[in-house]
Amino acid sequence: MFAGLFFASCKENTVIPSGVVPAVDNITVFGTDTLTIQSKTVYDDSVATSGYASGYSVYVPAGNIQSDPFFGKTQASFYFQVRPPQDNFTLDQSVYQVDSAVLVLPYSGFSFGDTTNSAGYQTFEAYRCTEKIYYDTVYYASSRDLSMESSPMASQTVYLPGLIRSLYDSTLVAGVKRAPHIRLKINGSTLSDLTGNLGTDKYTNTANFLDFFNAIYVKGITPSNTLVYFSLLGSDIYTSGGIVLYYHTKNSSGNITDTLTASFPYDPTASQTKTGYFAKVSRDYTGTPVQALFNSTAVSDATIAVQNQPGAALELTLPTVSGLPKCLVNKAELVITQIASPLDAVFAPPARLYPVSIDEYGVRRTIADRYPLTSSSALTFIDGYLRQVSLGGVLVNQYVVNLPRELQDAIIQQRKELRLRLNGTQTFYGAYRTTTAGSNYSRPEYRVKLNIVYTKL
Repeated sequence: MFAGLFFASCKENTVIPSGVVPAVDNITVFGTDTLTIQSKTVYDDSVATSGYASGYSVYVPAGNIQSDPFFGKTQASFYFQVRPPQDNFTLDQSVYQVDSAVLVLPYSGFSFGDTTNSAGYQTFEAYRCTEKIYYDTVYYASSRDLSMESSPMASQTVYLPGLIRSLYDSTLVAGVKRAPHIRLKINGSTLSDLTGNLGTDKYTNTANFLDFFNAIYVKGITPSNTLVYFSLLGSDIYTSGGIVLYYHTKNSSGNITDTLTASFPYDPTASQTKTGYFAKVSRDYTGTPVQALFNSTAVSDATIAVQNQPGAALELTLPTVSGLPKCLVNKAELVITQIASPLDAVFAPPARLYPVSIDEYGVRRTIADRYPLTSSSALTFIDGYLRQVSLGGVLVNQYVVNLPRELQDAIIQQRKELRLRLNGTQTFYGAYRTTTAGSNYSRPEYRVKLNIVYTKL
């Protein structure tokens, strides 16, 4: 149950002090209304990890979290496709000679987990898939793995703190500073297959090329405690994920005259065949407190676990919302307080929580306050950002989520219950986690609250 559910009525548009009206089940209520509020941790995996929207970055993770004592283990990897430099791409073997090729993975500037010197080294491997991605198919974090070749087509070991610092230092390529990225040298057999088919129908267009070179899979194999996020979509060969082919021209004596590059980029913006991607995130909660929360049979739990999807989510239920009087809801504000932990320094909390409604069939629904979906003002109004407040002279972190229209709809429709689910927002799949105080938390001032101001009709 919530501590501090406040009702104002008639011409009063302010929250009534708790001392003015009686408390029922730890809920301050005006009149005879009584609500029971339940708080639980549930597993939620409904995030699509394959979407592209014009004007937005495409971030994908690779790596492992091996030792989070509360939330357990996380493994992250991704699949993506590349297209040829142009239709009918070829190189005249009498004029050009291929030297090598590298897989370029641009660093996004964000890593989650241990980013100190103790993070150590991380090996990244890339595999050639024998199964295609389809750009217009929705893929989820829990989507099955695609089939792939048994041996990697490229690999590279990096010192993670060095990679993270490279955001500021940049990366040297042939003596020239480039945007920070990882370079995985492509092995001889894959390079031979790519170049040996130049000039054939496999390079006629992107569609033919993707039938030949289906997709690339990237993962981190060395146990670590870090997820590294790469940016696939950029403005040049060093800020876009893809393959860079190096070759040179020869004069009549066969000597090298210059070095050239050809880019095979990820490109979801092509006018014809677009390339696809999706991220894969797996959780293992075995033996952790979060697993115990998932298995809890209590109606409400004192501690709640929250992650970016896929993972733990906060679920709040008002099972007697139909008992609320018909009224005009002026304010409905969820206040969720974080339970601070020393682990926050390594595993940061979500910067924002976002709510959805769960209907009687268990289907996720967009809350009424989010409409129209094209409006950024609606998102601003919902809020949900982490902020610092003082509780009893102690600074704590809180999330405040506004949803008066959703509560209003529940009252008008006389729903049997109002059920809300809150996750961390989804910019970085698999990152961020925190614990928050539930409705039965031992310290009442920390308990999740719903502040309501309404006008009786």
